[in-house]
Amino acid sequence: MIRPEVRAMVWRWREALVGLALAGLGAWMLAQPAALIKGLGGLVALAGLALAVNGARRARFLAPGAAPGPGVVQVVEGQIAWFAPGDAVGGGFIALDEITQISLAADGRRWVVMGPGGQHLAIPIDATGAEALFDAFVSLPGLDPAHLTRMAAAGPGPRARPVWRRDAAAALLT
Repeated sequence: MIRPEVRAMVWRWREALVGLALAGLGAWMLAQPAALIKGLGGLVALAGLALAVNGARRARFLAPGAAPGPGVVQVVEGQIAWFAPGDAVGGGFIALDEITQISLAADGRRWVVMGPGGQHLAIPIDATGAEALFDAFVSLPGLDPAHLTRMAAAGPGPRARPVWRRDAAAALLT
């Protein structure tokens, strides 16, 4: 029987672990004498390393807590939806094309996603389904995935920290 916290950790890092396994398989194939297998092994190893790097970024993006936070996040057809729990105020929807700014709240526990006209969502980083935000955020033009994961792991700070802002000229083109 596996302890729940170990199971949660393995699940969180699953993509990186699969990538490392593929890289290991590719390395083994590179050690084989046949040229065709070596070539295929190189491709498998590179794909595994890319998957491991992307998986590590995703795992670092997710909140490390075992219990999910308040609310539910869904990203469907270019729109982020956060359903606040119970009677809490703050849930809502925002299209990816309408996002003007993303920042991490001073408490380090909420993504603040700004839209046009002052519309904003304050999404807990550990909300159920928050892992979908990684792919949504990195699809925004100019957002660096490494910077995003560093911010997610930063924790509390003296003030809200901007993560990304839409360039005014680029916003006119979308």
